[in-house]
Amino acid sequence: MDFHYQGRAWAFGDDIANDGGIMPLKFVLEQQYDPKILSKHVFSRLMPTLAQEAKPGDVIFGGRNFGYGNPHVQGFLGLKGLGVGLVVGSISRGPFRACINAGVPVLTGSKVVVQTGDEIEVDFKEGVVKNTSRDEHEQLEPLNALLMEIVSAGGGLAYTKQRLQSQMAS
Repeated sequence: MDFHYQGRAWAFGDDIANDGGIMPLKFVLEQQYDPKILSKHVFSRLMPTLAQEAKPGDVIFGGRNFGYGNPHVQGFLGLKGLGVGLVVGSISRGPFRACINAGVPVLTGSKVVVQTGDEIEVDFKEGVVKNTSRDEHEQLEPLNALLMEIVSAGGGLAYTKQRLQSQMAS
């Protein structure tokens, strides 16, 4: 998996809820897990055109307390379906784990200023965030090697399958 994203920024502020913010709760209640279906509904209440306009390589930028609430995986699977990465000011443990489990690359602790539409480059492997529209950059701590392996595999389920297959082969 290529951990260098280059594209458009999609900016959100602080306190974006998981249920109702990232993804409508109805998809949790329906137990929908298909990233392609979920991708059509990402941020539908906050930014209705994002799902149609976002392209793989774009990055969602959130402020503090991103994805708060129940750590349902549907919103993060929707992000995976869009092919976008995530850079946030902060995210609590449950949503962070859901993000990794969905296979979405994420960096935390960001303070770089972005607006929706800014051109950005993010190297998730190295932790480098560049806003090329504003000539700003920052160095963040990248994910540790194990979490990078999980994201690279496509998420927790795919990673577990790979591990089991390699153990059975040896």
